[in-house]
Amino acid sequence: MTAHELGEYLMHFQARVLQDALSEASGAYWSRRAEAFEAAKPAPGEFHGKATRAELSARWCLMDKTARACRARASVSLIPSEVEPDVLTAVWEVS
Repeated sequence: MTAHELGEYLMHFQARVLQDALSEASGAYWSRRAEAFEAAKPAPGEFHGKATRAELSARWCLMDKTARACRARASVSLIPSEVEPDVLTAVWEVS
């Protein structure tokens, strides 16, 4: 790898780290995470293999607790919505 290629790789890597950090700071990110945990709750009538009622109940409680924690995190976010790619580009060009 040449020095130029390495420089470009590192710039791209830094941009992705910044993008991920800003995305994970947004309320929209945490709201989506909450929805994913809500969707992961075991539901009546679904096939659950050999899971017992107690195991399903424990899983439901864990998913519910995690979804509530994600919604709480979303509610205190300083960045309510997704960060647009042009904002990331502008931030990156300034640094």
